[in-house]
Amino acid sequence: MNMKKYLTIGVFSILFLNLLSCDSEEIDGRWNDNIKLSEKNVSFTAELNSTVITTEGAWWWISGIRINDDWSYDLSDTDTSKENFVIEETEFRIERKNATEIHISMQKNQSNSERVLTIGLQAGNYFDGIKVTQSAN
Repeated sequence: MNMKKYLTIGVFSILFLNLLSCDSEEIDGRWNDNIKLSEKNVSFTAELNSTVITTEGAWWWISGIRINDDWSYDLSDTDTSKENFVIEETEFRIERKNATEIHISMQKNQSNSERVLTIGLQAGNYFDGIKVTQSAN
């Protein structure tokens, strides 16, 4: 065999062994829970309410916010990967006071239908979220 064949076989062998050594979760793109939320579902009355959700992981960011079916909240002006930020809208306030606390408050729901606030979180290729359901008035 010539040197080119040895090199080709060597490269393919290394790539094949590397593929075999990968964890199956990395191969299909799914990551383990590296955020570890203390709570994923919260229920509020129609009154002004707030809660604090903690995380075990500190390397995460908010990937999206939705009230009912509206995902149109613009996060481009807020770096949600920082340890401190505030997102304040008419209906809600989300504040990250440190690496592992998310403070969520919702104003009084004066409508006749419940409101659902969904906060999408991401850490690398792991996606999670918090769902806050507020009763109707």
